[in-house]
Parts: sequence; structure tokens; C-alpha cells
Amino acid sequence: MKKNVVSALARTSRLSLLLALLIFTASTAFAAKLATVDIPVQADLYAVAPVPLSPTQCAQCHTGVFGSLKDAGGKHRFDCQQCHKVIHSYNPKKANYDEVMPKCASCHTDVHGPANKDCSTCHTNPHTPRKVAMSPRLAGTCATCHTGPKAELTQFPSKHTQVACDRCHTSHGFKPSCFKCHTPHFKDQLADSCTKCHSVHKPKQVTYAAGDWTATCASCHGKVYAKLKATPSRHSKVSCTTCHKSKHGYIPQCTECHKAPHPKSILDRFPKCLACHLDVHDLPKMK
Repeated sequence: MKKNVVSALARTSRLSLLLALLIFTASTAFAAKLATVDIPVQADLYAVAPVPLSPTQCAQCHTGVFGSLKDAGGKHRFDCQQCHKVIHSYNPKKANYDEVMPKCASCHTDVHGPANKDCSTCHTNPHTPRKVAMSPRLAGTCATCHTGPKAELTQFPSKHTQVACDRCHTSHGFKPSCFKCHTPHFKDQLADSCTKCHSVHKPKQVTYAAGDWTATCASCHGKVYAKLKATPSRHSKVSCTTCHKSKHGYIPQCTECHKAPHPKSILDRFPKCLACHLDVHDLPKMK
């Protein structure tokens, strides 16, 4: 009996030893294979601090952003890392997008007043800062910055005064052609000629520089122009703005061009030229 017990203990001891050996062998093999590939260590690659990425290097991945800045970046066309102090740190699990994105207030003051701090409402893309859609929010605050146009519309009432800003300016900074609403004065009139006479926000205050505006004048003053064109007098060769200069509706005095054409005795009796020369647009031919 005693012999059998000793024999059993011996077998158990051998089995325990074998099991321990197997576990050691397996653990040693596992420890030797922490990775599925063998890549040699290159510590020298980390010996020098990296140089910050340049905008063109950023653009290798962020091509759309680079293109936006290139085409419509305005004053935002500078080194990306002037705004993006932290890069490639967005983590969806942390929902830290707002945390890592730069803040407008880091560079900009309340340029539109304390009531307009919600920059991204209008400037939806910081890489195209001057491309601003005309939203109801923006349309209601035009006069905050554009005080001049508002003052002109109020001081010089016209049909334009009754029109909301976003009727013409469909996006911030957009200037429509006058022909979008108005018909030309004459055939083939150039669109950019309108503002040479009409100030957009006070259109009834018509002023113009020297030049030949006869075709424009004739579009409204057709009868007068026809009479002037047919007159045998030298006035037929004169441009309308030579006499009606600088401002629409200006009526000149004859003496601005004609200096005492008659003897004093006649001028004393007839001080008003039009008492005899009844129509300045159809004077008799002088021989």
C-alpha cells in the first residue's frame, strides 16, 4: 500500500514538472512574438525636431481648403498654422471638434458690433471669408456697416428706398446690373454706363462728367433732340452736356457761352435773350 502511494506521488510530480515545462515553453514563445512583423528600430529618425508643415504640404490632403484659400481666401491667405495651433487631434469619440477649431475672436474684434458675434452664421466658410450668402440674418443688419447707403436712401427718397437690400444684393458684395430691373436708355447701351450718371442709392440725383451723352439725353428728350438735330444753327453741333453740364436739369444762362453779342443799347431794352430767341434748340441760322 505504501509503495503504491509513493508511486502515485512520483507520477504526479512528473506530470506537474512536464506541465510547468510546457507552460514556460509556450510563454517564452509568446513573449518572443509581440508583433506579427519584424521592423528594425531606427531611433535616429526621432533625433531631430520636425519642421512644421507648409501650406502646400497641408494641401496634399486638404486640396479643397487650399483651393478655396487660393481663389477667395482674401486676408486669410497665410500659413495654416497661424490659425490651426493644434492639428490632427479631432476624435469623434470625444466630440472635440469645437475645442480644436480656431476661434474668430483670437484675431478679430467685434467688427460688426456687440450684437453680431455669431460669425459663422454669415461667414460659413473661414477659407472663403468674403463669400457671404445673403441670409435674412444678414439682410436685417446691412446698415450696421453700410451706414452711407442707408443715409443716402433716406435723405434722397426714390423707389430704391422702398426696396430691401437683398432684392439687389443677393449675396454680400454682389452688385447686379441695372438692366436686371431697368431697361436701357437706348439700344446697345453698356451696363456700366448707368452709374456714370446715377448713384445707385440716390438715383434721382443725376450728375455726370463732361462728355457726349446725347444718345442718353435723346432717349427721354426725343422731341427736343429732334428739333436740335434739325436746326440750321450752330447749336446742332453742340453736345447736350456742353450746356446742361454736370447735373441733370441744369439750365444755363446764354451768357455762359455768348458774351454780350449785341450792343448795350439793345441789351438794355431786351435783357432776356429768349424774348427774341424764343427756342434755344431751334435758333435761326446766322450768316
